[in-house]
Amino acid sequence: MNNIAFKQLELETLLEITNTLIEHEDLDGLLQDILIRTCGILDASCGFILIEEKNSDLFIPKAVFNVDEKVLSRIIFNKRRGFLHELANQKDKHACQNIENSLLERLEKSFALAAPITGKNQLLGSIIIFDKELRNGTSDFSKEDAAMLSAISVQASVAYNNTYLLDTLIESKRFNDNIMESIHTGVITTNLFGEIDYINKTAMKIAHISAEECLGNHYQIVFEKDPDLIELLEKVEQEISVYSEQNFLIKVGVESVNVNLTISPLIDDQGEQIGTVIALEDISYLDKIKSTFKKYVSKQIVDKILENEDLLNLGGQELTLTTIFTDIRGFTNMSEKMDPIDVVKTLNEYFDLMIDVVFKYNGTLDKIIGDALMIIYGAPIYGHDDTKRALLTAIEMQHLLLDFNAARKLNGIDPIEIGIGINRGKAIAGNIGSKDQMNYTVIGDAVNLAARLCSNADAGQILVSESVVSEVENLGLFDFQKLEAIKVKGKEQEVQIFALVKCFCTSKVLEVYDLVLSDLLINLSPDLHYHSISHTLDVFISARKIAILEGIGEDDLELLLVAALFHDTGFLVKADGHEEISCQIAQDHLFRIGFNKNQIDLICGMIMATKIPQKPLNKLEEIIADADLDYLGRNDFFAIGDQLFNELQARKVVDNVFDWDQIQIKFLENHQYFTKTSQKSRAMQKEKHLQLIKSKYS
Repeated sequence: MNNIAFKQLELETLLEITNTLIEHEDLDGLLQDILIRTCGILDASCGFILIEEKNSDLFIPKAVFNVDEKVLSRIIFNKRRGFLHELANQKDKHACQNIENSLLERLEKSFALAAPITGKNQLLGSIIIFDKELRNGTSDFSKEDAAMLSAISVQASVAYNNTYLLDTLIESKRFNDNIMESIHTGVITTNLFGEIDYINKTAMKIAHISAEECLGNHYQIVFEKDPDLIELLEKVEQEISVYSEQNFLIKVGVESVNVNLTISPLIDDQGEQIGTVIALEDISYLDKIKSTFKKYVSKQIVDKILENEDLLNLGGQELTLTTIFTDIRGFTNMSEKMDPIDVVKTLNEYFDLMIDVVFKYNGTLDKIIGDALMIIYGAPIYGHDDTKRALLTAIEMQHLLLDFNAARKLNGIDPIEIGIGINRGKAIAGNIGSKDQMNYTVIGDAVNLAARLCSNADAGQILVSESVVSEVENLGLFDFQKLEAIKVKGKEQEVQIFALVKCFCTSKVLEVYDLVLSDLLINLSPDLHYHSISHTLDVFISARKIAILEGIGEDDLELLLVAALFHDTGFLVKADGHEEISCQIAQDHLFRIGFNKNQIDLICGMIMATKIPQKPLNKLEEIIADADLDYLGRNDFFAIGDQLFNELQARKVVDNVFDWDQIQIKFLENHQYFTKTSQKSRAMQKEKHLQLIKSKYS
């Protein structure tokens, strides 16, 4: 009967403990409750619970009842010896009464009983109680007490592991949440059904959206304003792959914002997709930094430094550059008559106009020196057309100044006039200064010469060096006037200079020029020895010269030059019927550039006028027809003829020189120039070439 009563008490006690322990959500409260209830049930006078420290053999008191904590804190517990060693190595979970005497003496106790707290067959801790209290004093613990403590420790182990797991999960979630809230990347996650189940504060800030608008809603509802984002999310769901987009414009909340976007599938331990992760990196602050930086440093330098931080090191390299200097004429005298505020206002308005032109042609603004500008083409970014862009910059500066001054005159303000100097040559480009304060610039004799040319330029004049003329003379875009050589500081010999007279190209012609020549350069067959870029430029230059002498107006000249550029683009496809193909290529581009249907029809008519035999129907068609065969009456006839022979031989049209000469004789006898200009300047020389070829066979 006593055993039955004891068992009933034991079961009731364990049930009570179990019901109580499952209510705890924190470890400290749980351990303290376990200890108090254990001491109460087994009439122990005191006790404590030890828990193993992570990554250590040491056990630390985590709950204490009626024990001197100062004394307890000076005792080292580990499972390499004593009762903890016995608990760690026993196969069952029974209580242990073999408590070392040294521990009892230090705590001034007589009897002790310990039971293990385990998890995954590992010793995690121990419940230790001391001195069973009786009415007449204290005594040792009985076998029944040991059995009860063993049973309690089993329940305590289960409760501890459950609470520890929950506590760990809560701590892990708290840790992850803290990370997510502290990082500068916005994070949004969806579940398997596409419903948003998490969004951090950064994502809310970037997307200008609240948690209430997101959580629990499907991403198609949240992102309904942004079909591109929805499309990417659907791709990730279907393909289970990662998608990244740089500078992606998201349109979620009240504002649109550019971000670096990454969408990844969310995978569980089994490799199954359970949702998606959307990462948003706000790059608006980078754009702000760049835009601010570009107000102080040329945008080319900013972009280059952001691409390559090595450019922040002191030092330089020798490069071939084109340098421009501009200077306001008489500005010192003008500023003496003006208030300082008006001086600054005038300079700001002038520089605002000029610097926009520099950036339009991808120049690098090196520095502002008082009322002067120093501009570089070729550093830090090299371009094959650096000198061309430098000349176009100078021309547009002078043109814009005309309108600028017209407005000043209307307001009764003196006009501003500038002189410009341009030189091309080798210079050292790089960072000069100290490690804390440096300036990207160029230095060298070529730079100094550009400054000297600027000093010698009259108001409204653009002076250039011989190296500039040599670089662009074959482009057919610019006319120069040779001036008397000048003596400049730092040079023993006089320097030959030229004045840029005119550029015959409108913005539309320049756009077609760059478009066609880039396409020909990349895609034209090397077997086309005659119908090459050189021939296109030759027709372009000849057409312009003939048109000017024939008195053609600027509007018609624009159409003529466009036709000259497009007239042989058909060779990019094939030789036979290339004129018709050239017309189609021109039509594909000219509407976009801004030409209307009537203008395009005129351009295509000129292209077809170059087809052999030539049958021009109007003045413009006559000009391009003559320009296409201008070489027939020039001194370079035989050199160009050899190029055409090589091309026809590569195409297997002719086999030998004799056959080629017969073709030339027949062609020259039947050919005629249509314009008075070409008849006057080319017909006689063409006849001489015909007779020279015939003389080889007479």
